[in-house]
Parts: sequence; structure tokens; C-alpha cells
Amino acid sequence: MRKVRLIFLAVIGICMAGFVSCSSSGNGSDELCDHRKADPQPFFTFLEKQTAQHIVDYRSEEDFAKGHIQGAINIPASVKDLDGAHGECAYVKKVLQSFNFDTETPLFVYGGKDAFGTKGMAVPGQLACKFKVVTLLIGGYDEWVKEGLPTSVE
Repeated sequence: MRKVRLIFLAVIGICMAGFVSCSSSGNGSDELCDHRKADPQPFFTFLEKQTAQHIVDYRSEEDFAKGHIQGAINIPASVKDLDGAHGECAYVKKVLQSFNFDTETPLFVYGGKDAFGTKGMAVPGQLACKFKVVTLLIGGYDEWVKEGLPTSVE
């Protein structure tokens, strides 16, 4: 029992250390860690195959309210973390907090037209460093809608 408790504490310590340290190459690249990108139809297929997943829509609250992928939560790219910090590290912290630090469940991320690239943020790579599987939607929500895939306004 003591050995299990020590292992548990070690895992928590490692997770918290990974949560607190949020590094970026500073060059705007999203190639910090591996993640995959998928067009709308394969992205939809990935979602259907998963028994559990986290879906993040990083568009504005207004855009999210007009429609989003069913099951998605809205965490706008401009979000601040609980300490009032903002930027790439704050975004990663907010995503982790939103899912109670569950990094084993696959994470699906999308925006309006594309995933973070237009803002030059390294967030997808940083999320990939924290989550076991990260999939970015190529073309974002706009392409999803053009493909006629299901949406929600709830």
C-alpha cells in the first residue's frame, strides 16, 4: 500500500511539474510535440470511434454560440488562466483545468478556419506535449460546416 501511495504521489508530482512548466520555442511553430491533423471527414470519423474524447473549440464565445461541433466546450484562444495570465501557457493550463488534468483521453481541437496557425501560436504542439493524443481539424469549423457534418447550438 505504501508503494502504491508513493507511486501515486510521484505521478501527481510529475503531472504538476508538467502543468506548471509550459515552454515554447518562441518561434511560433506548432511542431513542439507530435499531433495529427485531419480534414473534416476523418476528424468526424475519429470522433465517432472514440468512446470518450475532449473537444475544444477555441473560437470566440459569439461564434461558438452560433454553432459548434456537438460535445465541444468553448475555450477562446484569448482566454486567461485562473491567475489572470494570458498567452500560450495560460491557454494550455486552462485546457488542462477544464478536463481535470485528464490527459489520457484524446483531445480534438478546432477553430474557425484553421488551427492556431493564423495567430502564430505554438499551442497545438504544447497541448500535444500534455495530452496523449491531439488531433487538429484542418480548415476548422468553417470546413466542417461546408462538408455538411453535424453541428449543435446547445
